[in-house]
Amino acid sequence: MGISVGELSIIIKLVREVSDRWDDPRAWREHLLQGACALLGGNVGTMFDVQIPTSPGQLGAIRPVAIFGLRAPEQKALVHTSTDQVSNREVEEASKNFLPGHAKFWAEFDRQGWVTAARDQLTDADTYHACQGYRELRLPADCDDYLWSMRFVDLPKRIEMFGVDRPHGAPPFGPREIMLLTLLHDEIAPLIGVRLATEEHFTRDGMSKRLRETLSLLLDGKSEKEVAATLQLRPRTVHEYVTSIYRHFNVRSRAELLAYFIHRTPKVRLQSQTGLV
Repeated sequence: MGISVGELSIIIKLVREVSDRWDDPRAWREHLLQGACALLGGNVGTMFDVQIPTSPGQLGAIRPVAIFGLRAPEQKALVHTSTDQVSNREVEEASKNFLPGHAKFWAEFDRQGWVTAARDQLTDADTYHACQGYRELRLPADCDDYLWSMRFVDLPKRIEMFGVDRPHGAPPFGPREIMLLTLLHDEIAPLIGVRLATEEHFTRDGMSKRLRETLSLLLDGKSEKEVAATLQLRPRTVHEYVTSIYRHFNVRSRAELLAYFIHRTPKVRLQSQTGLV
């Protein structure tokens, strides 16, 4: 079964909506995962940053950067626990002791530089349901069948992985869903770090609600006086907010700030540039 015109339109629309949120890493990632779950009939979506392994057969550090569909703190904690179980481990060890099929997934990635695969392509149901990762972590979160996708991304060079899960009782992912996620990730991966900002770039990440509101009004063309009137704040307070925003984005004027958002090309933050404190 191929991809329909309607499904292709949904993917194009989702990529555009994600790109519109380019300067807010948490926002664009959550919107991507929410859209992927809706497209693929999933209940949980997760995204991970993966460091490039330093030696063959070993996993790099794995860090969850977005979780959609898990509301309870204890369920979200399960994602971090499962990541800790495989991070910086030997691939074969992680596959044998924690999540069967992991070695096959990584072997395919090493072979062609990308991979998108459903659970039944990696391991059989009985082996999967008997493994530690399923029993201790995925089962309590009501995550059964899964679909994973992994690509290289740039600036900085690393691996990005995200997946969609279905709850118990739902039908397994099939070839159509694999094609849809492959296409979606192929469209998104080249944008990460180039058009879609991450925490390594100057972004809205870490800004307070008031600073975000002030920034939005500045980008709408409001003067400091108009911002003060809109937010019902003293002009001096708004001026302090604007100064903080300039410092956060490492610019010296409104013109430079507007140029950054007009160009939509995220600038990498140097280690010494920590943004707001």
